[in-house]
Amino acid sequence: MWFGGRGAWHVFRNEDVRYVFANHQIFSSEYMPKIEDNYLDKAMSSNDPPYHRKLRLLVSHASPPKAMVDLKPWIENYVDKLLDEVITDSGEMEFVRDIAVPIPMQVIALMLGVPTKDHAKFKDWSFKLVKQPTNEAEAKEFIEAQQEMAEYFRVIIKQRAEKPENDIISQLIQVELDGQKLSEEELLGFCVVLLLAGNETTTNWLSSTILTLAENPDIQERIAKNPDDISLLLEEVLRLRSPAQYQVRIAKQDVELGGQTIKKGDLVAAWQASANRDESVFPNADQVDLDRKNMDHVAFGHGIHFCLGAPLARVEAGVTIKKLLERIKNIRLVSEDLELNQSTVTYSIKELPIRFDRV
Repeated sequence: MWFGGRGAWHVFRNEDVRYVFANHQIFSSEYMPKIEDNYLDKAMSSNDPPYHRKLRLLVSHASPPKAMVDLKPWIENYVDKLLDEVITDSGEMEFVRDIAVPIPMQVIALMLGVPTKDHAKFKDWSFKLVKQPTNEAEAKEFIEAQQEMAEYFRVIIKQRAEKPENDIISQLIQVELDGQKLSEEELLGFCVVLLLAGNETTTNWLSSTILTLAENPDIQERIAKNPDDISLLLEEVLRLRSPAQYQVRIAKQDVELGGQTIKKGDLVAAWQASANRDESVFPNADQVDLDRKNMDHVAFGHGIHFCLGAPLARVEAGVTIKKLLERIKNIRLVSEDLELNQSTVTYSIKELPIRFDRV
């Protein structure tokens, strides 16, 4: 890691990963260097209580999960229009480009109140941020992407401060609790994380779901007969191909974990992807099983940093896959030689060409 020259401890077992996530007093989220143009370190996900609590309360007050779930009618309408365009008589599509990228991007753009013409910029920025920097060149790209985002969102924040609109930035500017408001830097941190977490991870979840269906024709047949099982499929895909592979923490004190002594100041990478395939918790963990008794994965995290956008992501994924499977069947891969994007942080399929039959 660019910010950890000595390397990091890697935590893989489900019990240990949960322990790391649950004990923020020992394993701090404040592991990034405090650099002026690194807005990720100003966000909720990169801070501990009490500062984390202040940010989460303010953000939750401005946009509670219910408000995000209320986007469902808009999402349904958008997905219908998009499917009208991409489902053609050719019986082929490149799923990542045609569906998995535009849907979460449109939702985030709607929430932030930004024009669709800037989507290409957003995708480029978010991709640069999920490539965990491993050298000076990548670190420079990592910071420059955030600088460009900050310049972009500063203009929007100024506009919304003068003339509020029906978007989350306008709400966040106005929200106040116990005399506290979000600073511009905190707003920028929120925008960066929302763009990153709300866009990249949902794209990867959708792509992994279609890949899983293409690999398992029997599951396609089951869902055609029992559409309600889509929710089971989506949770199993989260477990099997976790969109976020790991999260980093830094030890605030010496601690023993898994028979190893982790020293104060050591970096710790807690692997959600591994925890979700721990055979002691999920028998036959490398298999797709919609009838699992235990669906308690950690794909959205665990503890105080559990993903605030999980309800919205579930709505997006549920609507998209349900509507897609109402229109197509017999999904299969054009080629089994698939390439992943260059990121250890996310499970991200670069391209997913598929063939299908229309229902």
